[in-house]
Formats: sequence, C-alpha cells, structure tokens
Amino acid sequence: MARYSCLLVLDLPLAAALRAEPELQGNPVAIVEEGDERATILAGWMRGLTVAQARTIRPDLIVRPLSVEGVRSAREALLDVACSVTPRVEDAAPGLAFLDLEGTQALFPTERGLRTALEARLEETGLEGTRVGIGPTRTVSHLAASHRGGGHIVPAHSVREFLETLPVDLLDPPQEEAERLTRWGIHTLGELANLPLDALGSRLGEEGVRLARRARGEDLIPFRPTSAPLRFEEGTETGYPVGNLETLAFFLRGVLDRLTRRLRLRGLACRELHLEFVLESGKLFARPIRLAAPTLEVPVLVSLVRLALEQNPPGEPIERVRIVATPGGVDTAQLDLFLPPLPAPAELAVTVARLEALCGSGRVGAPGLEDTHRPEAGRLDPFNRENPETRAPVPQNGPALPPPALALRALRPPVPVRVYGTDGGPAHVEPLDGARARELAGGRVLHRAGPWRLYGEWWGESRFARDYFDVELADGGIYRMYRNLEDGGWFVDGTYD
Repeated sequence: MARYSCLLVLDLPLAAALRAEPELQGNPVAIVEEGDERATILAGWMRGLTVAQARTIRPDLIVRPLSVEGVRSAREALLDVACSVTPRVEDAAPGLAFLDLEGTQALFPTERGLRTALEARLEETGLEGTRVGIGPTRTVSHLAASHRGGGHIVPAHSVREFLETLPVDLLDPPQEEAERLTRWGIHTLGELANLPLDALGSRLGEEGVRLARRARGEDLIPFRPTSAPLRFEEGTETGYPVGNLETLAFFLRGVLDRLTRRLRLRGLACRELHLEFVLESGKLFARPIRLAAPTLEVPVLVSLVRLALEQNPPGEPIERVRIVATPGGVDTAQLDLFLPPLPAPAELAVTVARLEALCGSGRVGAPGLEDTHRPEAGRLDPFNRENPETRAPVPQNGPALPPPALALRALRPPVPVRVYGTDGGPAHVEPLDGARARELAGGRVLHRAGPWRLYGEWWGESRFARDYFDVELADGGIYRMYRNLEDGGWFVDGTYD
C-alpha cells in the first residue's frame, strides 16, 4: 500500500529569518517588506498589523525585513531534507513537500524511525518547527502534519477515525464556502465527508465536491515527482551596506554554515565556490574560488573567501550575498598503522590560497607542458591533486639509470648578455642587467661547444630561431647560452650544477 510523508512549513518567511538567525528562536519576530514603523507585518507575529500597532501590544517585538534570498534558500533546504530520504519528492508549494515512501523500508524499517530522522535533519538544516505527517495519501499526510503541531502517523485502517474530528478549517476553504458550511452546522471533516457529493455539488459547485473528497482523505491530482537539481546556493541580505571585511566575514560564515549542512545531508562536499555580491550601486560582483580538495569545513571555506576578497576586493559596500557551491564527492584517506596521518585535504586549499596572497593571483599552481619544442615553454595549471599530470611518476621495473653528471638550472627569464667574438661564437661574456650579476659574473670563455641550431613555430607570431652554446667562463661557471638569429641578441639560458 502506498505511503506518503508531508513536510510542512507554515510560515516560510519567518522560518527563513529564524534559519539565518537561530538566536531569535523563542522571541516574537515579525517580517516586513520594509523597516518603516508604518509597514504592515507580512509574516510572523501579529500578521496584518502595522509595526507601530504591534509594538503597543508587544514592545519587545523584533522586526526583520523580508529576505527573498533567504526564503528561496529555505525552500531548497526543505527539498534537500526530502531528497536525503527518497528521490521521489514533489515540490507542491513553497514550504510544502511530499515524499513517496515506497522503497525506503530498507533504510527506515519503522515509520516512527523515519519521522525521527526527518525531524533531526530538519533541525540540522535550521528548519526547526517544520511539521511532519505520514499517511496513506498525500491529503491525509498533509492533514496529519497540519493538525496540532504535526508528527502524526496515520495507518490506513485508522484514516476515517483520524479525520472524523478534525476541523474543516484545516482544508483552508474559500471564505464563501466556509461561511455556508458554518451556517449549515458543518464543523468537522467527518460531518463534511458524510454529505452526499451530488447534493453538495448542486449547492456549492465544484469547490464543494473538492472539499468533500479531501475531507475523505482522497488525492485530487496524481503524484508529480520533482527532479531536484544538484544546485546548492545560499544567500542573505545584509540589511545595510557592508564595506568592512570583518563584518562581511560574519555574514559569510552563517551562509557557508547553512550551505555545508545541506551538502552533508546529500552526502556531498563543496568542490568549488562562486561568490555573487550585489553592491551598493546595484552592480554585480562575481568571483569563483577553486578548492584543492572537496571539503565541508566552514573555517577553511571562510579563510579561502577572505583571502580571495583581500586579493580582489569588490571596491564598494555590499548589500546582498549569494554563494553557489559546486558539489563533489567527499575524499577519504586510508590510514597507516606505522606512519603519521597525512594533513587534511582542506589544509592544502588554504595553503595554496595563502601562497597566492603572497605571490599574486595566477602565480601558484602545478607546472604543465606546452606542445612545442621551445625549451622555456611551459604553463601554470590550477593545482589539482586529482590530475594525473601532477602526480609523481611511478618507477617501473628495470635496470636503474645512472645519475646525470650535470644538471641544468634554467634561468627564467633568460639573462641578457653582451658577447664579444670574431668567429661567430662567444669569446667574452658580460651581463647587461646589473641586478642579475649574481647569477652570472661573466668573463673570458675558456671552453665552448656548439652551435646547435633550434627553430620552430615559423607559422605564427611566436616563431623562434636560435644557436645554442655550452660555455665555461673564467668565473668558474658552466652555462648554456643562445643567440637569437632574428635580432642577434645573446642570452644565458641556464647554468650547470
């Protein structure tokens, strides 16, 4: 037999505000569109009154502006809780989700255990007070969640008994139909369900028939599962322009904390962050942040965001924050009995970010090879420890190669020099750049070998043609140098150790 569960948030704007500020739990909170005392309360305490009228009754009333970003994030968090139990989830309305429980018996053998798990996960994501109901139809589960704080589990054989005494107001009938039912003395779902459908339809029309069928626990439309995309984003309005990094970090910590809680529910971690800030002037500031390894550690993510903003600040105060997380699998490491544990993967991301703060953006990464014969060609790739090119080569079985007699230490950029010679080869070398004289003292050429001509990429602007020499100078060093055939310039390309 089919079983459904209902997750119901009665006041989604209020739940979003309490999710962003958990310390407000238990206090009278009102949600308004604007912070004026004459504004009408949209959600929370004393809905429909103005703030000034409500304060005459509750002077300790706390007023918060309506957060569109927060409401959307709270709605997505509710769906994350539902999808953590089953993939068959229907997003019926903002703050209302239905779960098809077919196939979940292996994970949750009892419905009481399922209800407890849902309540714990709702509390984990900050949606405290969300009501849970379980029943044989979506209508019954919705009524079970709506009645007296929710938490009801209605077996199939007890549906009629459960619905018998429930008030008609739980169906939220239109005002005209509600008034007519009251005049007829119909106050409970049992009394409404006992009315003949034909007679009820002739007096109240189609809406009356719909109310009677719902009073009997019937579903009016089929179950329509919603495919929830794996998109995790959280946002908030700061309430005032924030131009200080410390204050901004306070807002970001709360946003990242809620974001990682949602990822943890789905068994995922944060692999990449995308920051979106709405500035005081209305402009959009966006910044991607790559992580060396997926993580769920909020302090690490806050440190990475702070380092990124220190390198590239928005330039204006911020009024709205949104963070989008790209999910990834959680890394696991095999421990060793005889070796100390390796550093946490998240520490690598912070280390790389701090190095970028010292060296500059785009100057930290993993070396990569270009498809060319140019000796100094190379590129800097983003560091990714999952990239096979960044891993140390695995030694192959076979005879060991003899160690090289000399190693060439490349000088980047090459050192420009002045060369004297009569036969086309260098006879005396002097550095042109005095600041780099410590790399090359210069002097008379004692021995030389070459030239070896190297040229390529003649089809593009990066073409090159050079004559290379290996020389031993009077300063005691052995160098590799070349002459650029296009302009005749001489450069020292490296030194032999």
